[in-house]
Amino acid sequence: MPYEPPFEITPDISTVALEIAEMVGSLSPASDLAASPTLHRRLRIQTIHSSLAIEQNTLTEEQVTAVLEGKRVLGPPDDIREVENAKRAYDLMNELNPFSLDDLLRAHGTMMEGLAKDAGRFRSKNAGVYDERGVLVHAGTPATYVPGVMSDVFAWLKGTEVPPLIASCVFHYEFEFVHPFSDGNGRTGRLWHTLLLARWRPVLAWLPVESMIRQRQGGYYAALNASNADGASTRFIAFMLRAIRDAIAPYCASADPSRRLRLAVMDAFEEDPHATVDDVAERIGASKRTVERAIASLKDEGRVRRIGSPRAGHWEVERT
Repeated sequence: MPYEPPFEITPDISTVALEIAEMVGSLSPASDLAASPTLHRRLRIQTIHSSLAIEQNTLTEEQVTAVLEGKRVLGPPDDIREVENAKRAYDLMNELNPFSLDDLLRAHGTMMEGLAKDAGRFRSKNAGVYDERGVLVHAGTPATYVPGVMSDVFAWLKGTEVPPLIASCVFHYEFEFVHPFSDGNGRTGRLWHTLLLARWRPVLAWLPVESMIRQRQGGYYAALNASNADGASTRFIAFMLRAIRDAIAPYCASADPSRRLRLAVMDAFEEDPHATVDDVAERIGASKRTVERAIASLKDEGRVRRIGSPRAGHWEVERT
């Protein structure tokens, strides 16, 4: 029986997916995101820096830029190698087939060359994800089963009738859940998600989704862990769609800035119901006063409400 990843397309997921489709549809072929080589170069630098920073790479964005320009940089050799490899991996995007398992191995081999002895091959030993205290938070699929499970996931991806935008998020979760490589799973999974988005709409090849994930890194891992606990990728899909939507918004002239702000506040409260106004302001890069005005407006509309005391209570969000 063909494999079917467990998830639900909720009204929230459908709403955000529709918003993304409308935003992408509003981008003209002459828009900067579609046609500006200067912007493409800057976004690729941001993407590589953000994706590697999530994995504890210590180089600054300025240092990453220098490495990509062929300049000498003072830094850990492996960190420099990670940047060089990531550039070569992203440069392969036009050649990679997002439905090919062999191409996934090729991309991983490029991404991890000189960094992992088994670059380009599935791991041969069991592995897991550990938190900063060294506590196991997720055990990957047993090594013996990884090739078969990944074949099943790719077969589903190639044949599914689920809309490509949502399917890309499902794949991202399934990939991280399986944890198919001994190292480099996060950066390879994010690359492949971008590849899937680019297959759906080519302009999204340059979308800095990795930068948005880095800004919300706590929420990213929380969504993965919540979906692991649920046994379904629904909550991770919702998180990723919001990240994709917010990554597109700055390049979409039709996006209402005040609406984007209020959506960002709602997203913040959904991901952390106990977040303070200061927490939200820091997360979305807005002033405290701006966030307070957005919250007041959302409360008036019945979109958010405070439950309990100002100190010990929490926020509830009502999506319509």
